[in-house]
Amino acid sequence: MALLVLIMKNTSSYSPLLLAFLLVLTITSCEKFEEGVIQEIPFPDHIPELTATLIVNDQDDQIFAQISSSASVLDTEGPQPVQGAVVTLTDEAGQTLYALSESDFDDSVYILDLASTFGTTTGMTTLTVDAPGFEQITATNTMPSKPLFDVSYEYQGDSTSSPWDGPSIQDVYTINFDNNLGVKKNYLIHIDALYQDTETGNEEWMAMRFQTRTDPRITRLTSLDESSVIMVSDESSSSAASALYDVQILTKSTPEDSKWAPISTRVRVESLSPELASYYLSVDSYLSGGPDLFAEPSLMYSNVSSGFGCFGLASEVIFIVE
Repeated sequence: MALLVLIMKNTSSYSPLLLAFLLVLTITSCEKFEEGVIQEIPFPDHIPELTATLIVNDQDDQIFAQISSSASVLDTEGPQPVQGAVVTLTDEAGQTLYALSESDFDDSVYILDLASTFGTTTGMTTLTVDAPGFEQITATNTMPSKPLFDVSYEYQGDSTSSPWDGPSIQDVYTINFDNNLGVKKNYLIHIDALYQDTETGNEEWMAMRFQTRTDPRITRLTSLDESSVIMVSDESSSSAASALYDVQILTKSTPEDSKWAPISTRVRVESLSPELASYYLSVDSYLSGGPDLFAEPSLMYSNVSSGFGCFGLASEVIFIVE
């Protein structure tokens, strides 16, 4: 049987129904294929839409907004940054909290330096993006409450051994979260070490690689930051107040580079808005497993009116381990 040549023009999306149709066409039209018929299937033109991704932590002293135009899957250049956009964040009363414009555009991203930190806003915050040649897009989000937790630290509290790495001594961080009954919570956890260069005396916070015990409450976001970020959720937990107790994280006691000596460590916990948690999980799933042509209607979560991007808020608490 001769091979079927499908010439796809101006492809903007793949519909499961269309792909199923093509599969049936392939199976039932063998006689025409044997005659050397080339089936040309036109696809509708892709109409670019605004995409917006703005994720901010209440401790951030800068706001980053990525504003782009969507692109067809056949577009080799991909989404393109949009200049001349006006990005505003407003409160429930419609008062402008922050605004970014073309003067804040720098190397494909809009950046706004804040006088202090973003802070914990109350009520619903609305993101609005206007740009010449595009329809206005919006998204809403509410700042989550500060995470409530305590941390216990055990130096060299665990040891493991493997045939590849041999024995390994690890420090143990045990985190107990106050479980707010009736409210679903998602937390992002980072552990950083303050290292000092033994030659220059310079100090720098660095993200630590860590391990976790098998725990259904933990999702490791490997595609986002290898083994340095995990998400803890009470989705699979009981409604008991202690449902998020004893979340354990294991780190190596010995620094990987002997030039650097650890002075102290810190546990950073971000409480995520539900929309931001959904976005992180969907992005991690997409990057880990690759695109699914049969996914419907979208491969990644979005709370933006155009269907592309995310407006997410997080509040952070830092626990210093001396």
